Amino acid sequence: MLYILDTDMVIFMLRGLKAPARQRSRRERAMALVTRCRQAQEKGDVVGLSAITVSELEFGAYKSGDYDTEIAAVRKILTPFEVFDFDGVTGPVHYGRIRHALERSGQTIGAMDLLIAAHALALAATLVTNNLTHFQRIAGLPVTRWP
Repeated sequence: MLYILDTDMVIFMLRGLKAPARQRSRRERAMALVTRCRQAQEKGDVVGLSAITVSELEFGAYKSGDYDTEIAAVRKILTPFEVFDFDGVTGPVHYGRIRHALERSGQTIGAMDLLIAAHALALAATLVTNNLTHFQRIAGLPVTRWP
């Protein structure tokens, strides 16, 4: 099985693992997500990220005002995950179909989320996200929330 982590899941891990001691439950939820990723990998599943997500994380590091510190944390958390390049042949086909269907139904989502969803479909992957209702609008896209 192939799982692709949505950007919100990676940010959830990053923020949770950096949370101060007084936010113990936030840290515990982030650790539960890390554990769930490890369990999937130990089972032989692949847990990875779209290059689109990595691009969003790069932007976030610049936006933080402390690029060097933030990008170091991002790179550390990305270490156990495979990064998948966006395929310029199958990705656009899925993107066009998804965007057309969502716009026609009046239920658009953000451009980066469209690209991530298209990439997950192109890879035949399940998208792991905190935003199930957002992505469940996309026909044929398997989505789940961990942990």
